[in-house]
Amino acid sequence: MSETAASRPTVLELLDRGLLRPEAVARLADNYLAAPGLRTHTLSLGLVLDVAAAIQAYPLAGAILASALVSPRVKRSAVGTAILLARPQKV
Repeated sequence: MSETAASRPTVLELLDRGLLRPEAVARLADNYLAAPGLRTHTLSLGLVLDVAAAIQAYPLAGAILASALVSPRVKRSAVGTAILLARPQKV
């Protein structure tokens, strides 16, 4: 039986359970902003996250990233929120 998206925990849920560290999310956001072409990032526990897909699923993040009027700090926060809401997949 395949795993549905709803049955997979979000990154935020993994943080709440102590399975990921907040520093990993911050590092992931920084890595994405430094190299947006790198879509897939490996988390611990054999989990992989497509950050570009996470941003696409959170439309506000895409709008913020596309704006030249937004500071890098706000862009990093938007990417971080998209990551927190995303559901990584097992590899």
